[in-house]
Amino acid sequence: MLKLTLSEKSESFRQSFREWLSKNPPPRAPTETSLGEFERVGRAWQRKLAEGRWIGSHWPAEYGGRGLSLVEEAVIQEELVRAAAPQVLGLFGLTMVGPVLISHGTKDQQERFLARILLGEDIWCQGFSEPSAGSDLAAVRCRATRVDGGLRLKGQKIWTSFAHIADWCFVLCRTADMPSKHEGLTYLLVDMRSSGITTRPLRQASGDREFNEVFFDDVLVPDHNVVGKEGDGWRIAISTLMFERVVLTFARQLQSEVALNHMVREYGGVAKGAQKVELARSVTSACATRAMSYEHLLAYSHGASPGPEGSLDKLLWSESFQRLCKLGMFLEGAGAALGEERGKAAHAVHRYLYSRGRTIAAGTSEIQRSIIAERILGLPRLRYSKA
Repeated sequence: MLKLTLSEKSESFRQSFREWLSKNPPPRAPTETSLGEFERVGRAWQRKLAEGRWIGSHWPAEYGGRGLSLVEEAVIQEELVRAAAPQVLGLFGLTMVGPVLISHGTKDQQERFLARILLGEDIWCQGFSEPSAGSDLAAVRCRATRVDGGLRLKGQKIWTSFAHIADWCFVLCRTADMPSKHEGLTYLLVDMRSSGITTRPLRQASGDREFNEVFFDDVLVPDHNVVGKEGDGWRIAISTLMFERVVLTFARQLQSEVALNHMVREYGGVAKGAQKVELARSVTSACATRAMSYEHLLAYSHGASPGPEGSLDKLLWSESFQRLCKLGMFLEGAGAALGEERGKAAHAVHRYLYSRGRTIAAGTSEIQRSIIAERILGLPRLRYSKA
């Protein structure tokens, strides 16, 4: 879809990975939609990649990576898409928990978790959102109380992807009441096998059940599973989100190009009028999103830390993906629109329903626009006075 000329080092790295893939072809993505099959294939494929050291290539070598830049990580993602490889299972650990522990974790935490994250031996879920604290993350009410040797965690999280198969959860909770709601928060690593944890799957409009609500009923979290200092959770949570909006969004954007490429091949020669214009717009948007993402990745490779510009990547990708999936419904015709879900129409319907949540997950489009306005454009925050 988009051809960028990278450095000789990056292109040499790409060629090495292509040669490895030719000798280690990826398994076919599972055609059945059961989470059990998704877990089995994704976990096995991640282990194979990790054994070849093609996972976490941007991690420092002492933690199991190659010490390369995020550009090389992006090259890997591109080649995985080109080879139609299935998704690895441990994306949350690879893209968020690992980088956070490298930056903020203790030596003990790094030794306990990082190698297992790379190999897919520990699957992680994200315990941030709550029923009354979604995009307003600082409003979390899940509370941890100090006891001998650790903290007792009590409360609820929601929209927790893969919580029912996860081994660990990284949780933002409140440990003190402070004048500012951004203070008094703590970042915990919670063993999902602990006593007092209940998960309940949530059925989505698409029929998928990977989301869950999670209840913590006085779950003991030992002190050695606190990341950073008690009360320092907001700073570490923001660091987590910055990593999420850089690497994870890039991977998702590339995966969405698979659907776009299919539509161009299938309908590029037959689409007419407004649909042809919208298909061309989708191609243009995909190219623009990828080029902008690479600009940010190149900046990080020269020493910059992930920052608010990740909101640009996430906003542009998620909204263009929604438009693309809506277009797919129109191109498939009345059968898809009326729910006659067979063959290609079934995939179009599933993609469309799945896409509706992409402008909500990882921060709503409204939140992303506020971040862009305030932290990139320098616009003042709007304040509303009571009438």
